[in-house]
Amino acid sequence: MIQKAVPYECRPAGLTTERIVRKRWLNRFFTIAVGYVPSLGVLVAPIQKQVSPKQFFPEQLLSKQPMPKQPMPWLLLLLPMLILPALSHQTAAQIISSDRYEVGIAPDLGFNSVDGIIVGARFRGEDPRTFLDGPHRIRAGIWLGTRLPDHPVSYSFSYAHPIPAITDINSEGGIRLSSSMRTGLHLHEAGLHKRWQPGFDEFVSTETGFHAGFYKRFDFDYLLYDALWQENSVAYLRSELRRRDRNLLGRWTLAFSGMTGLPASTKDPFIGFSGQMEERPELLGQDGLFGQIQLEWVQQAPIGSGFQIRSRIFGGASTGAMPQEHRFMKSDAAAFEWHNSSLTRARGTVPIQWMRSGWIQVPGGPGLRGYTFRSTDLLEAGIPAWSQHALAWNLEFYFPNPVNSYFAGIPYAGDLLKLESYLFADTGYLYDGETWQDPLMNAGAGLMLSLNIEDYLGRDRGFFLRYELPVWLSETWGDENNFRIRHLLGLGAVVRL
Repeated sequence: MIQKAVPYECRPAGLTTERIVRKRWLNRFFTIAVGYVPSLGVLVAPIQKQVSPKQFFPEQLLSKQPMPKQPMPWLLLLLPMLILPALSHQTAAQIISSDRYEVGIAPDLGFNSVDGIIVGARFRGEDPRTFLDGPHRIRAGIWLGTRLPDHPVSYSFSYAHPIPAITDINSEGGIRLSSSMRTGLHLHEAGLHKRWQPGFDEFVSTETGFHAGFYKRFDFDYLLYDALWQENSVAYLRSELRRRDRNLLGRWTLAFSGMTGLPASTKDPFIGFSGQMEERPELLGQDGLFGQIQLEWVQQAPIGSGFQIRSRIFGGASTGAMPQEHRFMKSDAAAFEWHNSSLTRARGTVPIQWMRSGWIQVPGGPGLRGYTFRSTDLLEAGIPAWSQHALAWNLEFYFPNPVNSYFAGIPYAGDLLKLESYLFADTGYLYDGETWQDPLMNAGAGLMLSLNIEDYLGRDRGFFLRYELPVWLSETWGDENNFRIRHLLGLGAVVRL
C-alpha cells in the first residue's frame, strides 16, 4: 500500500516518516476495532445472575466465600483477540472524508443490568490531518437500552476547539465542552486546556486545564452500592497540571489536580449533603463547601534485558464535607471515577457476583490492591471504608516472559499487544477523619495483558487487564493468615505513564 506523504507542518512533533506510517496503521486498526468490539457485558450477560444490590444481608459477605464457579477471567483475557477479525471488515466504521473535514460513524453495543443490551452509534468529527487527537475534535454518541428502563435513551457529547491566540504547532490551547446523560448521571462541563511541547519529543510536555461543571446522580438503580453516592446536585471547579519528562532513570510523570464545589440544588450552600444513609449521618460532611487536592508521581526505570521498575507515589487530602463519590478508598478508585469506564459505570456489565466476591479491583487512589477483599466486605455490610487523606507508594518490578517475547516479534501487533509479568508491593497511610491508621502493606505477583495504542501525544489509549496474586498482607482480620493465595482481577493499570 502506498502511503501519502504528510505535510511537514502537520506532523506531530518527533514523528519520522516510518513512525507516521506505523501509527497510521495502528490508528486505522483502533478506529475500526472500536466500532466492532461490544462492551464486555454483552459477552458475559448470558452467564450471570440478575442480582439486585439490595438482596443481601451484612452477614452474607461474599468475599469470604470461594470464587464463583462461572467462566473465569480467561474470558476477559481473551477479549483482545475478538477484535482481530475487524481488520477484514473495514466498512463497519463509516468514514466520510474530504480535504477539509472528516466524519466517522460506528455502531456501538453494551450491556448492564438496568438497560439490558444497549444499542447505539458513536460519531466523531475532526481535521483529517490530526490523527484522532488534534486540537479540534468532536465526539458524540447516542444509545438506547433495549430493556426500556425509566430513562432508556442516553447520550454523550464532547467538543474541543483551538484558540488561535494560544495555539502553536505542538503547543495547542483551546476550549473544551462536554455534556452527557448516561447510567443515571447528568454531567456537564466547560473549560480551557493548554499544552506546551518545546521540542520534538512528545514525551516531554506540560499540560494544564481549568474547568467548571455540574453533575447530579438522578437514578440509583445503576449502582451496585448506593452508599458510594449522595443525591444532591453539585456545582464544582477543578484544575489539573501534568508534566512529563525524562531523567537519568527513565520517563516520569507528575500530575496535580484540585477540586472545589458545593451543593447546587438548595438555597443554603452549607446544609451538607444528603444521601441514602440517613441512619448514619456521621458518614456525611457537615458543611456543603468542599475541596480536594491530589498529587501523583510515576517513574519508569528500565534496567536492561527486559527488566524494568515502575514506581508510583500518591498523595491526596480532602475536607470533611467531601461528597462520598469523591472520597478515597483503600484499594479502588473513588466512585466518581468508576463512571469513566464502560465496564464499571453501571452494575451488571462486569458480572455482579464477581464484583461482590471482592476479587475485582478498579485501580486508582492509594491502590492498595491486596485490601480489595476487605473493602468489599465493608461495602457489603453497608459501611464504606472512606479516607479523608491518603499517602501511598506502589512499586512494580517487571521481568521478561516467553509469551511477551513472542508478541514482540509479531510485526505491528507487537507494538500494541503485551503480556507483562511482574512482582508488586504497595504501602499506604490513611486518615479516617479522626486519626492516622497504622500503615497497610501488601505484596504479590501478577500478569497484565494490555491492548494499547498510544496517540500522537504519547498518551495511553486502550485497555489493561491484570490478574494478580496478593500473597501477603500486613494486616488481616479474624483468623486469616497473612500469607495466603488470593486472586484479584484489575480493570486497568495501577502504575501507568
